[in-house]
Amino acid sequence: MSRYAPRIAREYPTRFRPKEKEAFRLYLMGALRELGYDPKLQSRETALKVGGRVTNVVAGDPETAKLILVAHYDTPLKTLLPPLIMPTRPLTALLYLALTPVLALLGCFVASFALTFALNAPRWTLPLFLALLLGALLYLRFGPAETRNLADNTSGVAALLETAAALTPGVRGKVAFAFLDGGFGGMSGAKGFRAKYPSAKEKTVIDVNCVARGDELLVLPSRYSRWNGEALDAILNGFENGEHTSVFLKTDGLTYYPSDNRAFRYSFAVCACEKLAGFGRIVRPRRADAISEENITILKNGFCKLITDYQA
Repeated sequence: MSRYAPRIAREYPTRFRPKEKEAFRLYLMGALRELGYDPKLQSRETALKVGGRVTNVVAGDPETAKLILVAHYDTPLKTLLPPLIMPTRPLTALLYLALTPVLALLGCFVASFALTFALNAPRWTLPLFLALLLGALLYLRFGPAETRNLADNTSGVAALLETAAALTPGVRGKVAFAFLDGGFGGMSGAKGFRAKYPSAKEKTVIDVNCVARGDELLVLPSRYSRWNGEALDAILNGFENGEHTSVFLKTDGLTYYPSDNRAFRYSFAVCACEKLAGFGRIVRPRRADAISEENITILKNGFCKLITDYQA
């Protein structure tokens, strides 16, 4: 049984506000020290202060490591529409993402028109529309936190902590762990990490996000990583199927996964999917009411073998 996921879900259920993130970082630093690591904080100011100051927690040396495992630890804003990720249907995914701004614009227009029409004050339609639109934009900064976030991304953090705990001291120098902030602030934490450690641009980076629920652990290489035969072979040899969950490395066709993997050229994204007619492989973060122990075990064992064998 995972030693980390239950405590994170119980004591740090949301990590959206600055104080919530700070409290979780203290726990994370303590947990890594107990495992024998020397974690460090790495901070960056985001553009226009959107999201405030982002702070990553890094264990290991990214400059000398052969492999970097990352997972964002911040949790999302509660959105109007339920988040749906369709990694193998990029066009469908982008159309779904476009629904939110379209509905926001339409809602602001309808509300402003209806109210000014009822008051017979047409000259106030445009100012009211702009005020409502500003309110919608402020929601993105000050809105309520999403409480159903076991998948996104308590599961990814738990998978990395379990891996860190299982590694023998002899191979720990081959890997660096980065728990990233700003996953919902334009990948600001990932970009700050990349700027702090320039060599990460040329290293294999595996991003673990939304692995709580699904009967398939999907591994998605970037378009550059599709040509990294050594990494592909190591992943194929390192991960084994479970009793209820299979592992699939997808190296063909168009894919799109909206996570921190996009900040790194030689990246792989790992997520847990289910198949849904009309949507292909799909991730529905809000539906996860528990974290699959089998998924965490598959990832932990696979990462330990991958770290041991990978010689890039």
